[in-house]
Amino acid sequence: MKIIFRAVFITVAAAAVFWLWTILFPSPEKLVLKKISQLAATATFTGNDGNLTRAAKVSNFIGFFSTDAEITIDAPELGVHTLSGRDEIREAAARGFTGLAALNVQFLDVGVRIGPGKQTAEVSCTARVNGNDKKDYGVQEMRFQLKKIDGDWLITRAETVKTLS
Repeated sequence: MKIIFRAVFITVAAAAVFWLWTILFPSPEKLVLKKISQLAATATFTGNDGNLTRAAKVSNFIGFFSTDAEITIDAPELGVHTLSGRDEIREAAARGFTGLAALNVQFLDVGVRIGPGKQTAEVSCTARVNGNDKKDYGVQEMRFQLKKIDGDWLITRAETVKTLS
């Protein structure tokens, strides 16, 4: 009886240690997935959000990007636009957060590939964007390149992916 009790205790203790280890030291894939989901949550706002909330979201949004980040968007309604550096990204984000009544951003089918050395990552996903509380939404394939800078995963490049239409 003592042997069974000890075996069960050791098994439960090992499972608890493993669970605690995965919570305290998550894999790079989990950290990148969390960063991408936080980006979508930060880019999302409602018509009820005030100016201070939107300004805070712009500031938080910029924190996801490295200082030399580059965003290239090729959207049918907007054409091709390239933003280079945090300053241009901040200006564009501020225009978007003040110019739209609401925005809902979701990243679906997120796939993460961690580079050798676990210092870079590439994320491919489908962005689903709904602006101004319209029932219709836009869907666009996206690719993000992230780099681990000072212990934090930051986006160095984001671009839309040209798909067959």
